[in-house]
Amino acid sequence: MREEARHERQRETHRALYERFAAGTGVPIAQPSEPELAGAEHYGEPLAATAEPGASGGEDTHTRFLPAQVAADAEMQESDDPADAQDEDYTGETHAVQPAVVFGDEPQDEQAAAHKAQRRKRTKRKRNLVMLATVLIFALVVSGSVFFVKSVLKQFNPDDYPGPGGATVEFTVEDGWGVNIISRKLEELDVVSDDGLFSDAVADSEAQNKLIHPGTYLLKKQMPAADAAELLINQRPDKVFYIALKANMRMDAAIKEIAKGSGLKEKDLQALASKPQEFGLPDSVTNLEGWLHPGEYRFPLETSAKEVLAELVKATKVSLEQAGITDLDEGYRILKIASILQAEARTPDYATVAGAIENRLDPGNRETHGLLQVDSAVIYGLGRYSLQFSAQEKQDASNKYNTYVHKGLTPTPIGSPANPAIEAAANPEDNGYYYWVTVNIETGETKFASTYEEHQRYKAEFDAWCDEHPDVC
Repeated sequence: MREEARHERQRETHRALYERFAAGTGVPIAQPSEPELAGAEHYGEPLAATAEPGASGGEDTHTRFLPAQVAADAEMQESDDPADAQDEDYTGETHAVQPAVVFGDEPQDEQAAAHKAQRRKRTKRKRNLVMLATVLIFALVVSGSVFFVKSVLKQFNPDDYPGPGGATVEFTVEDGWGVNIISRKLEELDVVSDDGLFSDAVADSEAQNKLIHPGTYLLKKQMPAADAAELLINQRPDKVFYIALKANMRMDAAIKEIAKGSGLKEKDLQALASKPQEFGLPDSVTNLEGWLHPGEYRFPLETSAKEVLAELVKATKVSLEQAGITDLDEGYRILKIASILQAEARTPDYATVAGAIENRLDPGNRETHGLLQVDSAVIYGLGRYSLQFSAQEKQDASNKYNTYVHKGLTPTPIGSPANPAIEAAANPEDNGYYYWVTVNIETGETKFASTYEEHQRYKAEFDAWCDEHPDVC
């Protein structure tokens, strides 16, 4: 019972202290009995000596309740009742004050929580940035490593050109050059993709003598290394001759080119060209016009005129076979159409023009009635290369190649067609066109028509273009 009474008095004292502190008044507080005040011998004399009457009942409020506060706090800490340590609401005479509000506990908790949440956000953001940077750095390292590995692998295993090669290039081997120098020069000229590949090709060659003799060789851009090695190993460039024939080259011009490159007599070549049967051609073939296949050739110096021409005719036969033509009589017809395609059209238009030619050759057609009406054939018969001819020449029946007068195909091809033209002639496009005209010689733009009236409009475009470009027409 005494313990409970003592606890009750402590609570009243504590309540009074809070009320005075909140109200700012100096109401006297009853002093506890001597047994209740711990440390009275310590506080008693100084308090009595310093206390002076004040304006509120003769007591100094700032000193009189301080020992009681300390004593009350000490005794509360010694209390065994948990309820005594809990905060309670006290109501004063003028207003109610919550202890938490007085000492600011809850706002501090809220600020601390907000600060902690903000700190967590910053930490999370930093962590995300670090992770992102790590991933990016890892990706860069991986991609760089892959690129490095590929470059290293390519250095040790370079890609060879697939062939067969591009433009012709002259390559001169100087006296004293070895394989290493030659291989580097070939790579610089883009004849081979890598000097090491050429060196390996020379080492792997089955030739007993792997010497590369000084002199000028005719090679191609972007050749397979093995092909380049084959053309250079143990060859004597001073013991061969080269021939290069362009597409659409007429027979007379081709023979002149062969004689020039080989040193063979032109008259011997002409005589052989007038005997096509000696080259395995049918009786329908009157000469080698159209059979001297365009391309680049290399022959030993001792090669005869007949052997040279036989090689060119053989190349034409191979081209016909590749286009699906094995009968040489039919092949001769294909060469005639192909030579017109080579002279009249661009490569993308070959098949379309071939279809129009087949339509014109039909004697029952109502547009040309079997007449080809191609200018390239007329000027071939005139022995000229100009695209223009007179109205009188257009009506000249003595010109056997005048397709405005004579129906059907020309007596012979009008030049040497290349592989694309032969392929298109053997496989023409099925269409309803009868007319075509190139309206711009510089660009090669060609327009097709199914009627003569439509063709005349396109022909007027060509005439207007020629008026503006007289030096071309």
